[in-house]
Formats: sequence, structure tokens, C-alpha cells
Amino acid sequence: MKVVRAVPTESISEKLSVQRLSEALGVHNLRANVFTIAEGSMSKHMHREQEEIYLVLDGTAMIDVDEEQFKVGEREALGVPAHAWHRVANVGTGPLTFFVAAAPAVAGDAEIAS
Repeated sequence: MKVVRAVPTESISEKLSVQRLSEALGVHNLRANVFTIAEGSMSKHMHREQEEIYLVLDGTAMIDVDEEQFKVGEREALGVPAHAWHRVANVGTGPLTFFVAAAPAVAGDAEIAS
């Protein structure tokens, strides 16, 4: 076992970075990541099998889940069921940093909207 610093360092795009906690910690039965969005939003997507918990660490998120919108502030969490189309947007000032835990840990489970 080990302790890792949960700071997104891997750049996914110009505005989105991630720290893949599951890999860093050797956890295999759930997926856990910390993301930072400078501005804008993630791609709309859904997971066929995984349920997710989004926990905002810093900033303010607007999380669209199917046809509903949820404003989620610091230290607030939202659960997203499998098969729900969702997108996270940074609606605050400054970066948005949030933790995501998902289970089961299924590779290739996400479907991205076109």
C-alpha cells in the first residue's frame, strides 16, 4: 500500500487534466480519478455498466444527467447511474477539480456522444 498525491498531472486536452488514482494505488475493482477542468466541459458520455460518484473538491460544476441539471459545489457529491448520459461543466470562476469513483472497473465501458 502507498499514499499518492491526488493532483491531476496528465493532460487529456488543453483544458482537461487527470490523475489516475486506481492505477497509481494498484486498485483493481473500482476506477478512481481526479480531474481538473480549466474552463468549458467534458464530452457528453455514458457508461454501460459503471455507476459513478462525482465529488467536487474545488470550484463549481454543472453536471447534466440525461435531461436534468445539477449544480454541485465544493464538498458536494452526485451519483450517476449506469446508462445515464452525462457531462460535467466548469461554471465557477477558476479551475474545477473533482474526484470520480466508478464501479465495476470495466475497461472500455464509456460511450462518447458524437
